[in-house]
Amino acid sequence: MVAERGEEILKEIVNQIRAYDTYGTWEKKSDHDILNHLFLTKSEKQASLSLMGHCEVDPKALLKLHAYFKAIGALIEKSSGLLTSVVINLDEEGNGIVLIYSGRLILVNKSIRDANKFRFKSLDEMALQAQKFIDKALELVEKYIEVANI
Repeated sequence: MVAERGEEILKEIVNQIRAYDTYGTWEKKSDHDILNHLFLTKSEKQASLSLMGHCEVDPKALLKLHAYFKAIGALIEKSSGLLTSVVINLDEEGNGIVLIYSGRLILVNKSIRDANKFRFKSLDEMALQAQKFIDKALELVEKYIEVANI
């Protein structure tokens, strides 16, 4: 099971998803259901997506990317006390980059290949990957605080 910090990460991801839910689509779903539906690997769905080839990015894939990385940005901000910004730039095929920065300091720089396949094997894996991003970003803040304050 995920540690206490992992629970905080998963809760923030759900908060971000609910913030995007302007029509109340996810309102009656539990946090666990939302995370399972959006982020966990579904072998049948995964196989069909890989056969599709080049196609537009699914709106759910965009939601997942935005919720996941905005949650990471929010938790970095909460831990460091610095204002962070999240930039996600994808082309029509789902390839691109995610940047999380504070001031002029880039805290996270992640390439995305095929956003439609952005999934995790488990909630523990998702929380662990997010924690790695957060830990690395906080190390950078500590080391280059002057750049982050510009």
